[in-house]
Amino acid sequence: MATPLIIGVGAVTAAVAARHLMRNGALGFGKKVGQELAKGGFKSKMDRAEAIEILGLKDTVAGRAKLRDAHRQIMLANHPDRGGSPYLASKINEARDLIEKLERKS
Repeated sequence: MATPLIIGVGAVTAAVAARHLMRNGALGFGKKVGQELAKGGFKSKMDRAEAIEILGLKDTVAGRAKLRDAHRQIMLANHPDRGGSPYLASKINEARDLIEKLERKS
């Protein structure tokens, strides 16, 4: 009865120790793992590259149908009426508007 309990406590202790070592960069990963994954957040002024990344489009000129479809799919998943974030919805709409504005200019 005591053996499974000892094994469980040992596994949890090993996992916590490994997590601590990884976060501090002591296991030879170079940078800290938490900093290496991704920088979160949005730029204060959205540019074309960020808008394309938000909508999941390729860097080439997207047609109106592709832009509309990409925007629709993302908004279905992130719409505030369906439990999504109003902030994310506004950023998605801003990305669509920016790309449409840039396409009109060219």
